[in-house]
Amino acid sequence: MELILQNDLEHQQRPVINVASVIETSNVSEATAPHRNPEIYRWSLNSKTIYDIWVKEDIPHKYRRFVNNPNNVRVKRSEDMPSYQMMDIKMETGTGKTYVYTKTMFELHKRCGFNKFIIAVPTLPIKAGTSSFLEDSTVMRHFTDTCKYNARIELCVLKAQKTKNKGKLKFPTAVGRFFYGSKHEKNKIYVLLLNSQLLTNGKLLTREDYDQMVGEFHRPTDAIKDTRPVLIIDEPHRMERESKSFVSLIKSFEPQLVLRYGATFPEHTFGKGKNKSSEKDHINLVYDLNACEAFRQTLIKGVSKEHLELPGGKSAEKKIKITKINNTEKSVNMQYTTNDGNSHYVLHAGDSLSQIDPDLSGISISGISAKNIELSNGQIKETGMEFFPDQYSTSYQEGMLSLALKRHFETERELFERTPTRIKALALFFIDNIESYRGTENKNDGWLHNKFIELLKERLLFELSRKNDTEYQSYLQATLDNINDACAGYFSKDNQDSDENIAKEVSVILHGKKELISFKDKNGNWNIQRFLFSKWTLKEGWDNPNVFTICKLRSSGSEISKLQEVGRGLRLPVDEAGNRIVDKTFMLNYIVDFTEKDFATKLVEEINSDIMKKEIPPMELSISEIEKVAIMRGMTIKSLFMELIDKDYIGIDHKIILSNFDAFIVEYPEFNNINEKDGVDSSRIRNRNSERKGTIGIRKARFEEIRELWKKLNKKYVLYFEKGIEEELKKRLPEIIKEKNIFSHLSVSSDRRVVGIENDKAVSTEATGTQLLLNNRHMAYNEFLKRVSYFTCVPITILHEAICKAANNGTDISNEMFNENSSARLINAIDDWKAKNLAGMVKYKQANYHPKETRLTNADGSVKDEVAQAFIGRKRENKNVLLSPKYLYDTLAYDSDLERKNIMESDIDEIIVYGKIPSSSICIPTVASSNYSPDFMYVVKKKDGTKELNIVIETKGYDNESKIAEDEEIKISCAELFFNDISTEGYSVYFRKQINSKGIKDIIEELIKK
Repeated sequence: MELILQNDLEHQQRPVINVASVIETSNVSEATAPHRNPEIYRWSLNSKTIYDIWVKEDIPHKYRRFVNNPNNVRVKRSEDMPSYQMMDIKMETGTGKTYVYTKTMFELHKRCGFNKFIIAVPTLPIKAGTSSFLEDSTVMRHFTDTCKYNARIELCVLKAQKTKNKGKLKFPTAVGRFFYGSKHEKNKIYVLLLNSQLLTNGKLLTREDYDQMVGEFHRPTDAIKDTRPVLIIDEPHRMERESKSFVSLIKSFEPQLVLRYGATFPEHTFGKGKNKSSEKDHINLVYDLNACEAFRQTLIKGVSKEHLELPGGKSAEKKIKITKINNTEKSVNMQYTTNDGNSHYVLHAGDSLSQIDPDLSGISISGISAKNIELSNGQIKETGMEFFPDQYSTSYQEGMLSLALKRHFETERELFERTPTRIKALALFFIDNIESYRGTENKNDGWLHNKFIELLKERLLFELSRKNDTEYQSYLQATLDNINDACAGYFSKDNQDSDENIAKEVSVILHGKKELISFKDKNGNWNIQRFLFSKWTLKEGWDNPNVFTICKLRSSGSEISKLQEVGRGLRLPVDEAGNRIVDKTFMLNYIVDFTEKDFATKLVEEINSDIMKKEIPPMELSISEIEKVAIMRGMTIKSLFMELIDKDYIGIDHKIILSNFDAFIVEYPEFNNINEKDGVDSSRIRNRNSERKGTIGIRKARFEEIRELWKKLNKKYVLYFEKGIEEELKKRLPEIIKEKNIFSHLSVSSDRRVVGIENDKAVSTEATGTQLLLNNRHMAYNEFLKRVSYFTCVPITILHEAICKAANNGTDISNEMFNENSSARLINAIDDWKAKNLAGMVKYKQANYHPKETRLTNADGSVKDEVAQAFIGRKRENKNVLLSPKYLYDTLAYDSDLERKNIMESDIDEIIVYGKIPSSSICIPTVASSNYSPDFMYVVKKKDGTKELNIVIETKGYDNESKIAEDEEIKISCAELFFNDISTEGYSVYFRKQINSKGIKDIIEELIKK
């Protein structure tokens, strides 16, 4: 296959013309030596040239809402940094910036004679991609034959030194070739390609002990510097102007011209407090193709984001991941992820997983080995695995892989059957644990790789069972016959691996773009490789236009540009003949986990916040704009309006007086940023690094005051139901099974949203998700009964009888339906029935069991020194916090603002001691087959001053009681019954619920009066 490039694409022609026009209109003098570039004597951007280009070329709508004088940009530059000139070219990911800067080199050579260019990239994958492009014979023929440039590129790739010659290093060949390239060779352009680490790590270019000289220079940097090069920087957000990489590039090479090409640019912040503002670090921005324009003009694919929901029909809001297994210490590190962030736990053999999540009550770690852990329910979990707390036998990654394969084959079938030419679809998977794919010995036998092969085989068999044309049937069958060859992985450590098969995978991914998007190899055999796995290294720089599905099995490490992150799949595809296909119907399937379920919203916010700064400068100010700025300045609309008129900034008709425009923006910068308020809401960018680490000290003197209450609360109690309930359940359970559609095949569902452009703005619209059947995941019938019985306390005999009655009455029940979905639905249905019918029909009695050790006391009854912060609260404050001497702990930790308020405002005379109740330490059984633990405990003085009034409080961050959810009300009602029952035993404990509108002082005063 030969890639067919186009020469007449407006969005790629414009930036080339803009840069070349600025340089050509400058005073460019002849090169002073054969190995040097011509010199730019007068810099045109110091005149009105750039403004003339904006106006004459009719592209002002692609710049800021108000266009500042390009020389009025605030610049941070070191005093000792050499002088250089810079232009920025912003092109959205996937729109062809590599092609553009390559064509710009040809154009500058043609117009002005420049033939020495340095391309600096931040990473090796970007370097590999750039090298492949510049060395491609088809690409070079495009520039010579189609574009009619009478020149070719001599690529000099700078690499780390590996060989020595008689004790001295061999002078870098690439530098010599670059330096000696002469201006007299009219048809050659010399390009030095390097990754920035070659400058910042080691002394490859700065040392002097090489075996030879180049010209009169011992050091490579001096030789390169003397060519008066033009420096091209790819991905400028990875090389900020204050960074070591950028400073090294400038100081080492002293380029006379710097061209920065990227989709994302660094952001600089200025001022402090109310005067704090930020802006993109654009220096002489001569072209800006924003994201909205790229989407609107169908220059890139659309995006269809989808995240996985929980099996059993629940919302996916939490998951647990095995991050590390320590066989020596018999411990396992686990990461607990919810919508609020991450928490970290270290558990040992025998520990219960209920410490992490109450849904895992009854599940403990029964064994730990070097590679995996075994749970008490028989499940095996390996490092890197993720699972749902209440669906622990279903791997979260398994569901995501199944969803990705479904979307891939939907797309693949459509593109394969496309006429007149087919398009090969690729899928890219990002993972965060290399061993899960490669295995411990790099044999591609990790659990994730094996699971993917298993799911791929299932999917291929399903696709083969459908009606296919002969060609596609053959393609699928070839994949099934050589299924391992359909996958390839690239990870950073692969660069040091000597395995031949791994080296082949890496070569294909980094350099074999044509091979990947070809259906057949040179011998006419099917090229089935189309599922690619990587970690972080393919995030930027690597590109393949035929990626139609991206599945992120790991969450982002930071809140980077959403467009940059999704960019590996935005490029428009190439068909099997090598033609770039423009079609507005192309969509990228972008599959994430629930922690990034708002990806589509954030992507829309990013696009729209970008275009807000780049709309056509208005000819007049609206009343709403004047009002917004007036409020910012503490003025009335009328006074601000008259002030602007008096200063000749606007007319009585609200129109801006353009001759005073620059002064207007300097004095009233709020008008320039007014629409930025509608961009990304920073409060929605959450820090996902939880502070739930370490321990909290227990104040032992304070504990003695609350010991009696703590001892009473930690006794175990049994829940008793009134007579007749069992018979009622027997009667209703078969009906519940039928009414609730309990039994079904195991499946997971997805939530899907599509990002598109309407009225020149990005919008996110809801799309149809999917439900995936997970085959061969059923339980043995006895295991199914045991699990439901364990979680509902309904005897196995009653469950079995009800299922048989439901089956005899026409309910479709098969062996495949005894699975995670069905068990979860049956458990939920029974709990719902209990909650609605048994509230108020229970009693509590103390059991014979007495726990030896509690969260706060040791087995001998002595108080512990500390308690794990995870049991007290997710949030922690260590500085400038003065806690009441009556508080049980020495550190402020809490889960909600109301809890914090209680802790800080409970220094009341009547209170003797108070504290947070460690989570899951007090287990009050409820009618819904769950346990309940309140939030606070208090010991308070009675009216006569004696210590006897004990209070347990449940805090709810609602403004009124009607907002409390039904399941929470059921737990609270059970708690009220519980404390009422134990109070009849001679020990009074008062239980109260608290909402936002009621303070602790009010609750205590009411009780004391009684």
